[in-house]
Amino acid sequence: MSRHAKPKRRTGVWVAAAAGALTGLYLVWVLLIPAGSPRVTLVEFAPGTSAAVIAGNLESAGLIRSAFWFRVLARVTGRPLLAGEYGFRRASLLRVLHALQAGRVYLHRVLVREGDALPQIADALAREGLAADSMRTAAMSRPLLRKLGIPGPSAEGFLFPDTYLIPKSFTGEQIVAMMARRFSDRVPKALLEEAKARGLDVLRLVTLASIVEKEARDPGERPVIAGVFRNRLKRGMPLQADPTVLYGLNRWDARLTLKDLQVDHPYNTYRRRGLPPGPICSPGLACLEAAASPAEVPFLYFVTRKDGTGRHQFSRTLAEHERAIKASKLRAAAAPRRPASP
Repeated sequence: MSRHAKPKRRTGVWVAAAAGALTGLYLVWVLLIPAGSPRVTLVEFAPGTSAAVIAGNLESAGLIRSAFWFRVLARVTGRPLLAGEYGFRRASLLRVLHALQAGRVYLHRVLVREGDALPQIADALAREGLAADSMRTAAMSRPLLRKLGIPGPSAEGFLFPDTYLIPKSFTGEQIVAMMARRFSDRVPKALLEEAKARGLDVLRLVTLASIVEKEARDPGERPVIAGVFRNRLKRGMPLQADPTVLYGLNRWDARLTLKDLQVDHPYNTYRRRGLPPGPICSPGLACLEAAASPAEVPFLYFVTRKDGTGRHQFSRTLAEHERAIKASKLRAAAAPRRPASP
């Protein structure tokens, strides 16, 4: 045997070991080390998209480092890649693969705030690329409303204020159903029974609560404002609630003119007595509680104080109310004005 054979064999072993180690490190880097950016990257795959196209798109988006190894592992595991919209930030190839095989689609976070009406909810959905238009249609669908047990002319008021996680695949009907079921889950049956004992069915309860939601700026005033409206309803007085007029005019600003008040529509509570046909927004639980159990107060009127607190001055008589309005205007006139921007 040549004296050079043993060193050559040893060199070959070291080369093979080094190659194996490098291959192992490469596979660890490809399969286990997260790729992508700190921000969520969204990708969407239609039904029937091939594994090759999916892998190529993931690599192009920077979410995986090797389309080849993604296809190999997808074939080895034998589980199908499911269609849908997915979102990843700093994810490993294995995690991306498992997400697509399990159908863990991206969930869009949509906030429905207390006091949001259907147009604002639809806008929130549209900002996330969700089914805003079909949600508007579904919210007016009589068959869907009957199925969900919603008694009003639309789903307005029954889309409960909360944070929702919604996949892009959801239809408008599914979104309306999700939010309406949240109402059923979160509103205690005892509250509905209490309102019923006071002569308020669920539609009247939610309608009154929605008006309180739009009128009350200070949480402590909610039961008092509800008490004022209850007193006016008992006496057959018009509610004269500005937010209902704005709703009927499809306006969301806070300015009303005398001309606006002359427009006759079902939500003009200056011209029509009683509650309007349905809610004007999604009330929160606190306003539902206030409407179901209003404060026992002697007041029939209230006006915003114009002192920046959002609180109201409550009055028993029209004369008191007119004095409160005058005082409010004087305070507003006397308030220091901010200098104009240069």
